[in-house]
Amino acid sequence: MNDASRLDRSDRIGMYMSIGMVLVGAALAIAAAVRRLIEIAPGTDVAVTVPLSGESAQLPLGPDGAAVLATVDTATVVVPDPAPATLFALWAQPIWDAALICALLMLVALFFLRLARGLAFAPHAGRLPYAAAAVVTVGWLGSGILTNMTTNGALSAISDYTYDSAIFEVSLAPVLALMVLAAMGAALQAGERLQRDTDGLV
Repeated sequence: MNDASRLDRSDRIGMYMSIGMVLVGAALAIAAAVRRLIEIAPGTDVAVTVPLSGESAQLPLGPDGAAVLATVDTATVVVPDPAPATLFALWAQPIWDAALICALLMLVALFFLRLARGLAFAPHAGRLPYAAAAVVTVGWLGSGILTNMTTNGALSAISDYTYDSAIFEVSLAPVLALMVLAAMGAALQAGERLQRDTDGLV
């Protein structure tokens, strides 16, 4: 039995609508990168969100705006004159992130297109999730390096290298994404083998 026969018209329309939403997501990612690059373009007075460790500050959170001592985990600082390495990372990060998102969304769009055509378990179906896992891995490493370059460079610049800015942020979200993608790849490969065996019996 052909996979295409298992998809009715409404299913295909839903898949194509999902592809449209993916394209909108890619456009939004590119727009966000362009906005950030416009902010960075002058090369001076660049706002950077930096992580802090064990810092506290008086914030107007009490009754009638009374000051309350609070722990501050992140802060947005304005770097008047970023160092060349920091400025490079500031330029590279939005471009890298937009390229990563667009690459992932392209793979998602290809997956929806295969579903729309009834090719979910076609030969080599498991390659898309594994390709997405590779993109996530490379993007995760690159984003981590660029983020640490910008944040540590920003803290060093505004403190004249007197603030202990050796702060490295690591997110475990990509690890979970890799596990999900690996599971999807394995499931698609199992479905491909099952369909191949079933077709051989027909």
